[in-house]
Amino acid sequence: MTGPARNKTRDISKTAVLTQSGLLIAIMAVCSWISIPLPGTGVPINLATFAVILTGLLLGSRKGASATAVFLLLGAVGIPVFAGFTGGLGILAGPTGGYLIGYVFLAAFAGLASPIGHVRSTKRYIFAVIAGEAVLYLLGTLWFIHLTGTGFTAAMAACVIPFIPGDVAKMILAWILACRLAKFLRT
Repeated sequence: MTGPARNKTRDISKTAVLTQSGLLIAIMAVCSWISIPLPGTGVPINLATFAVILTGLLLGSRKGASATAVFLLLGAVGIPVFAGFTGGLGILAGPTGGYLIGYVFLAAFAGLASPIGHVRSTKRYIFAVIAGEAVLYLLGTLWFIHLTGTGFTAAMAACVIPFIPGDVAKMILAWILACRLAKFLRT
């Protein structure tokens, strides 16, 4: 295919990626709004990590990380896309800011195992998403310690340990959903 037909196909592909990215950004916002505050920490339980993993899986590493970065930029300029219908630079600079920045890495790692246009590898997905979660936890916990002066053990007990079971469930659900949606999406 050459000339105008190839350009039209490329334009349709770009439009599809933009549309899919916009939809997944909206899903990230809605999943962030569904949150349960944990007493004693500024870190709520929410479905955002599910949406971030799904974004990486459906868009791939680079596009998933980019869409997640756009989500963060929307929140940074004040659009209430974060937990509790919040937005603004204060949220990114607050106790959960490191976790929010970690979303970009989580999407990038999850995208390495994207089932779209590739052979599905559950083992590859498990390694990729665990690496992404580890980076998210590391960035978030270090930022939380920096801001609050909490010790490492106390920060782990407040900001990581309670979230592991839910995050494992979100990883499983995101993989199942992405595998089912893969046949409909070609990015």
